[in-house]
Amino acid sequence: MKRNLLRIGAAGLAMLFASLGSLSAAHLTGLSLFGVTTFGNQLVTIDPMTGAGTVVGSFGDTIFATGLGVRDGRLFAFDQVNDRLREINKVSGALISSIDIGVGNLTGEGALTFRASDGVGFLASPLNANNEPVNDFFMFTIAASGTAGTSVRVGSTGVAIDAMAFNSRGILYAIGQADAILYTINPANGATTAVGPIRVGSDNLIKNSPIAGMTVAPANPDRGGLEEIYASIDDRLFIIDPTTAAARVASADVINFGPFVSSVAGLAFAPGAGTLGNISTRLRVGTGENVGIGGFIVTGAPSKRLIVRGIGPSLTRFQDPLQDPEIEVFNANGVSLARNDDWRQSQEAEIRASGLAPTNDKEAAIIGNLAEGTYTVVLRGTRSTTGVGLVEIYDLNLGNGSRLANLSTRGFVERNENILIGGMIVTGSAAQRVVTRAIGPDLRARGVANPLQDPQVDIFDGNGIRIAGNDNFGTGGQTDELAQNGLTPGDSRDSAIILTVPPGNYTALVTGVGGSTGVALVEFFNLTR
Repeated sequence: MKRNLLRIGAAGLAMLFASLGSLSAAHLTGLSLFGVTTFGNQLVTIDPMTGAGTVVGSFGDTIFATGLGVRDGRLFAFDQVNDRLREINKVSGALISSIDIGVGNLTGEGALTFRASDGVGFLASPLNANNEPVNDFFMFTIAASGTAGTSVRVGSTGVAIDAMAFNSRGILYAIGQADAILYTINPANGATTAVGPIRVGSDNLIKNSPIAGMTVAPANPDRGGLEEIYASIDDRLFIIDPTTAAARVASADVINFGPFVSSVAGLAFAPGAGTLGNISTRLRVGTGENVGIGGFIVTGAPSKRLIVRGIGPSLTRFQDPLQDPEIEVFNANGVSLARNDDWRQSQEAEIRASGLAPTNDKEAAIIGNLAEGTYTVVLRGTRSTTGVGLVEIYDLNLGNGSRLANLSTRGFVERNENILIGGMIVTGSAAQRVVTRAIGPDLRARGVANPLQDPQVDIFDGNGIRIAGNDNFGTGGQTDELAQNGLTPGDSRDSAIILTVPPGNYTALVTGVGGSTGVALVEFFNLTR
């Protein structure tokens, strides 16, 4: 079991908790603090104010990453298993490239960093292939193709290095593997110079694990423009003065990514990236104009690989689940692209491999690659059956360049469990600016005979806490932003909310004011570019 391994005296403890209230993060706006876990093989984000950690996703491979570097806004880690540089997708955490830079047999918990001015990379490796403490220091470049690189050993650091990072002026800082000393490294030959032991208050930090991560933050105006070092040591987040090695503690609790001590092996500030990874709607599926009709938009290139599901029989907590759902996907010209009744009839192997196979054989699912464009999915009951159903769309290649930008679902709003419920999952490492709309009276102009006359929308987070609500969109104080994005509803009784939401699960409940019923549309638009 992971233990609290930070050992400092009473004065240090007092400094620890006193410092927590004095932190400011205005200079970090637009940046995420990324980390990699050596044993978990995951990309994570860490709150620089509190040290709270969130898993972005798994690498999908075992690489025992040590060090995390940023080059042109992209994240890279060194793969100790295959001696390759690996780029990491900031939305999903998946490995998306493997670059041979000509460095092999690096062992021990080393470090990786890039110099921002020219994109040149540096690696430190305490041990060679024979586990001899050579403390090698390498410099490498990546070819313009991005598929290969070249490296050269420029010297030895003389001491085992655990983590290293450049500041904006090209000064290379490092943390010793065993001694918790802050060093500078000469990039030309690897020679190290001690700044001093890292200390909290008057107590030197005692480092228990040979794994650590560090990065240099942008200049902090609250600290006289100092570019402070953020370091993960023994699974606590420290903020270090690079001129004195004096540290304050950002995390009162252990950053817990597994049972191992000091699982975070690299840190880096970089612009975050996010998307809507899943969008769904639960509704009562009727017949005629009261079937479930969902629309979604794919933006960007390349094509987006999606799975669309129609769920019914597994919704057992509802009194009247749709017993035999079927789905059909159409393009913007109304041409049917695919149809499915029971998911095991076709694409069974692909659907199972996605990890999103429905739990009931009577439910429907389709996997496909869709180019940029507008699409419609119709959810109906086989042989005109009715009941509560769920239409879902999942992005199967997060962060590949294209994305789900919009979902809208039309359905009949009743009362109690038969209201219209939309869901979205924000994935990745950055908050997204999302418009949620509930459209009712405006549908009459689109030929709907029985529209909901006064819709209300309420937004809840993944803990079921209501975070926002709106009845008439003009009362929300967001009319200008709605107009700027071309999303002003056509009737004053329609509802709309704009929120910036961090990664997580969200639900939108559409009801009729005063218990009214009728056909409504729930919509999510991602404004983040």
